[in-house]
Amino acid sequence: MGGQDQAAGVGTGRLLAGRYALGERLGRGGMGTVWRARDEMLDRDVAVKELTVSHLSEEDLEILQTRMKREARAAARIKHPGVITIHDVLEQDGRPWIVMELVDGRSLADVISQDGKLRPQEAAEVGLQVLAALHRGHQLGVLHRDVKPANVLLEHTSGRVVLLDFGIAKFEGAGAVELTRPGDLVGSPDYLAPERAQGERPGPASDLWALGATLWAAVEGTSPFRRDSPLSTLTAVVEEPLPESARAGALGPVLAALMAKDPARRPGADEAMRMLQEVVAGHTVGITPRVPEQTPTGHVPVVDRVVPVAVPGSEAPTPVQAAASPVPATAPVPVVARPRRRALRLALIGLVVAALVGGGAYVARDRLGGGTTPSGPGVRPTGLAAPDPAPDGYQWVDDPAGFRFLLPTTGTWVRSTENSEIYYSPDSKVHYLQFAVTVGQALSPAEHLQEMEQSVTKNRQGYKREQLADIKVNGYQGAVWEFSYTTADNSGTRRHLKEAEFRDESGTSYDILVAGPDKDRTDAQKRFTIVLNHFTVLR
Repeated sequence: MGGQDQAAGVGTGRLLAGRYALGERLGRGGMGTVWRARDEMLDRDVAVKELTVSHLSEEDLEILQTRMKREARAAARIKHPGVITIHDVLEQDGRPWIVMELVDGRSLADVISQDGKLRPQEAAEVGLQVLAALHRGHQLGVLHRDVKPANVLLEHTSGRVVLLDFGIAKFEGAGAVELTRPGDLVGSPDYLAPERAQGERPGPASDLWALGATLWAAVEGTSPFRRDSPLSTLTAVVEEPLPESARAGALGPVLAALMAKDPARRPGADEAMRMLQEVVAGHTVGITPRVPEQTPTGHVPVVDRVVPVAVPGSEAPTPVQAAASPVPATAPVPVVARPRRRALRLALIGLVVAALVGGGAYVARDRLGGGTTPSGPGVRPTGLAAPDPAPDGYQWVDDPAGFRFLLPTTGTWVRSTENSEIYYSPDSKVHYLQFAVTVGQALSPAEHLQEMEQSVTKNRQGYKREQLADIKVNGYQGAVWEFSYTTADNSGTRRHLKEAEFRDESGTSYDILVAGPDKDRTDAQKRFTIVLNHFTVLR
């Protein structure tokens, strides 16, 4: 079944599944061949990847076929702009074929080899988008396990960065099946985290190590531990210290943090995003020693929690005293100001198709350029303009997560974080304001609020929706959700919550929520309106 390479001669003119007309071969590697094709039903160009291998046993061939199907399932499951879009999966001639979007651009590996090394800020911009895709996968229980320059695509027209090749991805959870046999080690040796090289169970931190090695290669030209053989490379990964970087500059501390030997010492996704953002902004990066973190889980709905869970490494609650002048919360925070992604300007120089067989897409020649700082309604450059005078009964607060808002001056409001959300409350969350900053949210604000509503409907007694509608927030597309429910303490007390979410031009989503007893809803409505209308993203 796998004894002969069946790829030859199946190109131009062949119709796959009665629908996809195969064109020229775009690339070929050890496991698969990628073809340009025309979807005749929808009249669009696509990329088609087939499994083409030679001289394999039935067992090995079955494993590869299953991995290829898993690649499609993993990418389709994540549904993120930083992950290749899967259109179709089918079987023909006894082997699987994956139909996916056709991406014009070039792999990071080809950019490095053909155009030279990236500047630290350019590498950080690429890293932010890869990290957003990885983090979304981790939230859904998908570990990539093969992050490397060849699996990172740079789209030439938009600056979009796409993560490819989930063929050896691992699904976390009880139903996960490991597609290796005892002694197998999957992944590229010089991008393999130390714990994986030693046969330990991988986690999200392993993907972040590989991201660090990928960004190192982007600025230095090669991965930091590449040696003459796979064995010596793995030995260096496990035993040798990270060498000094000659070109990383401000990115150097970030690379060192991401590639810490101990996975518990590596930053989580939020902290890594903050550090990469600082590099993009041209700032010096501060590194805070890490403690072991929990594995990222799915996004927790932005509503009252039944059981609040503190984020490991988060700060103790910070009191914010009433004052007439801005009162910044200054405690060190692992919650991030999410990436302010400057658009990567990728100028098309010429069409050179790369054989990106692992991910099943191809790219055209491009060149990384500079970028511009985002601007627009609700975006105020930090330090360039003072806020307007605060209304009576409110004070300006600049939150460390990168936004400015109005906080009531009555009482002592305490800042705390839980599950990456930020709270301000004067009375242990009887009344509170809540904020969340999320990068890489694939759903629109309305879709995201509807998704959260499904969870709330199941878990809150007496849930009553009062509104869920599209709105404009500071000129951005957003949505508002208002509802009430009965507490679970048998007191019959009802709670009232109102939340708005909007997404800015960089793709970062912001949630603002006001919560309190239903009897206080009139005051809460006024507070919500004031906070939402004056909310400002600091750039």
